[in-house]
Amino acid sequence: MPAIAVRDITLHYEEAGAGDPLLLLHGGLGTALLHFRREIPVFAERYRVIAPDMRGYGHSSPPREFPPDFYHRDAADMAALLDALDARPARVLGWSDGAVVALALTVARPDLVRSLVTIAGEACILDEERAGWPALADPGSWPPRALERFIEAQGPLNYPAIFQKMLDGYNAVADADGEVVRERLGEIRCPVLVLHGETDDVVPVKQAHTLRAGIPHAELHIFPGAGHALHREREAEVRALVLDFLARA
Repeated sequence: MPAIAVRDITLHYEEAGAGDPLLLLHGGLGTALLHFRREIPVFAERYRVIAPDMRGYGHSSPPREFPPDFYHRDAADMAALLDALDARPARVLGWSDGAVVALALTVARPDLVRSLVTIAGEACILDEERAGWPALADPGSWPPRALERFIEAQGPLNYPAIFQKMLDGYNAVADADGEVVRERLGEIRCPVLVLHGETDDVVPVKQAHTLRAGIPHAELHIFPGAGHALHREREAEVRALVLDFLARA
């Protein structure tokens, strides 16, 4: 797993394939391999895939911290990574928190983003979402193998303190009206594909409609009966839609 120094940290990342760059951004509590291990080889057949462990996660300068501006901090890190790897402009795909970071990156550095795919993403945090966060941060409810892989990936500098840190970080954003980039969605000019599960119990599907309304040229696809882990629940469909969109965009 290559590593590179950017800003004040060292980012570790997976890289595979050749051609136009495709940046994959994992979700909260994740790493590149925890969330995209199946997608990396598939997308690498057509693109130069770059999938980092975001700041503090996995091998990227742990421990993970969640200051109030963590989404924008992560976006700045990703901008520095693309600059350092001469991988610009890139197609960008993010899931969950990774989609939020992708949106923040697109708004802050439009020169770096050729096209954008959000999966279970949002541009703001709604107060109603707070009720579901404790369950996300409860490793006691995880399957044993999933918890084992998580502990191995995040290491002793993150486990178990990362769970409370994440809750505190989310609440800090929600306490500040939840705004991340909702007010700036109209500035996005690159092609955008918004994918969301109709029954997502982590990020309500209304968030996908907010993205579609705020980015008038965005394409929206809602998956009936699907939840938050959309790229796992509907693997083949998601990959087909993404690859078609990336080729067209």
